[in-house]
Amino acid sequence: MPSPRRISWQGPVCGIASAVLYTLTNIALRNCVDVDAYLVSAVKAAPTVVVLGPLVGWLSIRPASNRPARNNPAPDRTSANHPSPATPSRSAFRRLPQFILASFLAQFFGNAAFQKALERIGLAASVPITLGVLIVGGAILGAVLLKEPVGRRKVIAMLTLIVAVVVLSLPDRPVNEPLNDSLSANTETIAAAEPDLPEPALPEPDLPEPIDLVVGSLWAAVSGLAYAFFGVTMRQTLQTGVPARNLMLISGVTGSVALWGFCFATLGPAAILSTSPSQWMLMVTAGCLNFSAFVAITTSLRLLPVVAVNLINASQVAMAGVAGVILFDEPITTRLAVGIALTFVGLIILARRTRAPIVITD
Repeated sequence: MPSPRRISWQGPVCGIASAVLYTLTNIALRNCVDVDAYLVSAVKAAPTVVVLGPLVGWLSIRPASNRPARNNPAPDRTSANHPSPATPSRSAFRRLPQFILASFLAQFFGNAAFQKALERIGLAASVPITLGVLIVGGAILGAVLLKEPVGRRKVIAMLTLIVAVVVLSLPDRPVNEPLNDSLSANTETIAAAEPDLPEPALPEPDLPEPIDLVVGSLWAAVSGLAYAFFGVTMRQTLQTGVPARNLMLISGVTGSVALWGFCFATLGPAAILSTSPSQWMLMVTAGCLNFSAFVAITTSLRLLPVVAVNLINASQVAMAGVAGVILFDEPITTRLAVGIALTFVGLIILARRTRAPIVITD
């Protein structure tokens, strides 16, 4: 067991680091919207394979006597339904095909769909929609597949998140639109009184088209559903004793093979090679940041209660909103402000006194 002093500072630091790293990942991905979404996702999966491949290979061939005994759980925690993580059960092999399917969906639809959402509706709206659908879908799938209880607090949080997703998916005006309406009305009155005067041009806000907002919101929802299924399937497979690092490696390999194969079949080598060096750098950076965020949040989950990690992780929504507005000039709308606020409230409600595990996107 880690010492209390270590928990006191390393747990919160790793939790905050994971939220910041995931936000930086999304910022890098937002800068890659001009690149094919599947190519971005393929490059993003590569760092996981490059880092975890040698590590898992070395751990699998080193002598068992060198493994620290403290990693073995106490005998009273081991049962037929929850075997030791150090000794995967036979059911692990039956779960692996389902996990590979979930990994394919998370990589092909989760990552790629999120990239398409960024292209359509931007960073500030994509993150809360994806996160809201992810948590609601994860709670429903957890109740169905894992028989996890759904208490009153979780139901309230889910309803709040559903309302937030609906609000974020509706078209809206900028927060200063009433002023523009008043100015427009005054302009029409002046123009009617003096028809010879040219009508002054009013600045048009850079808002997504209604079709882009609907399609982008759907892509974000698809991404959240794919991540939710991946999270629940990963928890199921972890119960069979397979280490988390092995599952992440399987997910990365599955995504790399599927996405790179799809890119070569649809784009062709010439189009892939025409990608600029700066775009390659941004995609690789996004993959490295994403893997670092996974390591940080995994460490935080080992040192802090899930409640605290969930609460820290909720800060991603605010970070994404600020980054979208400041870095990418995404418009501040009433819809966006209300949707982000509702998402944040729903995550806080979910984090308080709930034992539901946090869902980590791939």
